[in-house]
Amino acid sequence: MLKRISPLQSEPVYRVDALRQIESEAARTLPPHSLMQRAGSAVARLAQACYPHARRVVVLAGAGNNGGDGLVAATQLHQAGRDVLVLACGAETLNEWRSRLPADAAWAWAQAQTAEVRCALDDHSTLPEADLYIDALLGLGLRGPMRAQMAEIIQGLNAQRGAPVLSVDLPSGLDADTGAATDVCVRATLTLSLLGLKPGLRTGPASSLCGTLWQDDFGVDAATHHPQVAIDATWLGADLIRPLLPDLSQSAHKGQRGDVAVIGGAAGMTGAALLAARAAAQLGAGRVFVGLLDDQAPAVDLLAPELMLRSPAALLDAQGGRTCLLVGPGAGCDDAARTYLAQALAQPVPLVLDADALNLLAATDSLQTLLRQRKPITTLLTPHPLEAARLMGVSVQAIESDRLTAARTLAQRFACWIVLKGHGTLIVSPQQTAWINATGNGLLATAGSGDVLAGSAAALLAATGKASSVLAAVWLHGQAAIHYARKHGPGGLTAATLPLWMAASWADLPYRRPRPGIDENADFC
Repeated sequence: MLKRISPLQSEPVYRVDALRQIESEAARTLPPHSLMQRAGSAVARLAQACYPHARRVVVLAGAGNNGGDGLVAATQLHQAGRDVLVLACGAETLNEWRSRLPADAAWAWAQAQTAEVRCALDDHSTLPEADLYIDALLGLGLRGPMRAQMAEIIQGLNAQRGAPVLSVDLPSGLDADTGAATDVCVRATLTLSLLGLKPGLRTGPASSLCGTLWQDDFGVDAATHHPQVAIDATWLGADLIRPLLPDLSQSAHKGQRGDVAVIGGAAGMTGAALLAARAAAQLGAGRVFVGLLDDQAPAVDLLAPELMLRSPAALLDAQGGRTCLLVGPGAGCDDAARTYLAQALAQPVPLVLDADALNLLAATDSLQTLLRQRKPITTLLTPHPLEAARLMGVSVQAIESDRLTAARTLAQRFACWIVLKGHGTLIVSPQQTAWINATGNGLLATAGSGDVLAGSAAALLAATGKASSVLAAVWLHGQAAIHYARKHGPGGLTAATLPLWMAASWADLPYRRPRPGIDENADFC
């Protein structure tokens, strides 16, 4: 079924090896060339639906199965009355290109020839003008460095600005598993993912080049027909979120809604701790306590007088059963912060570690030991890529080159939940179950946004007692930015107002209903 991927619906995500297994098993039960026929048909349908006025279509076809999908689409668009030109790319002669086609693609070539579709060899000249370009160059077929000739073609395609680009399966040059691109990569207007969703289409440094994302599974339901093929992650949509949020009882009192204690805010950085604490209050915590590390800090937050300011030591001495501790926002990395972090790690309550708490962990082996010893008590780490790199002792580039593997490594190493922030924020449980967040945009790239996420996660952990509630915090955090952008455009969202937009996004969710496959009475830990 052809459908647009959105933040509303969750989807299974498969790595390339799993998709190849599903494809191979499906091909054995279908007539010859069925999968390529279905792929090309899906491309043609999407092109006509999204670009009904595109009369001139240029299909850039590589000498592989991705090119074969493009040939099928070209044939159907030609038969629908479009002016179609297929450019055979990546070979010195048309005969050489044709001889390299695998069996299914060779069949697609024969069909295009029978239909008299115009085909020509790409001769490195100026890209022909078109109303729509279809990128069928590489797909999953890229292995190792890209050939110079193919890179030149992609650069020419990216240089034109007059027409949209539809990429078949994934933008050519993008790694489907990691979302990285070692060379040039097609900048797509929209991408049609074939058979299943791939991680690299939604997380990784080049995943934003996919544009709007669509999918067609060709009628092959992998979860039903190939249950032995494990999914690699889940695209986290709204349908999974509402059951993870607390319901407000009419007879509730503040002591039943969970307490959050925030420790951080050293001199010059008190705003970070207060932003996190305000977010916790606005996302439903019954009571929020703040232990500021700045000795000169005020005794009350005049913008949020409901917050109860205490000394950090007093907070650590008074933890209750429904309390969640948050340590790190603006804490600094001095001895006092290190001491309080060590004490927090010893507390038998859910714990969220953000910002400077992560930097202290990365630099102190004894703190890492205390962290591992907390299992099975819920602990959540919320690093951005630089903080993740410090925790793993690698470069930021190493983290970003395979974000999913990095997040899983951190979850395993520290026996805790990980939220790896960035484009396509990843959530990984200690058991290695992974989710790719479906929401968010560039408005979240603002000071204090991470503090708000940490405070929100702490509030939901305290309210529900379930580690899985972190999924809801991450989704709402991103959805708030989408919600704001729809109403006010691409500027103006600040961390101080972000919790209000998160609350509004929560209100927009459907009323709670059971979700098949989720035991709402069990913790994902």
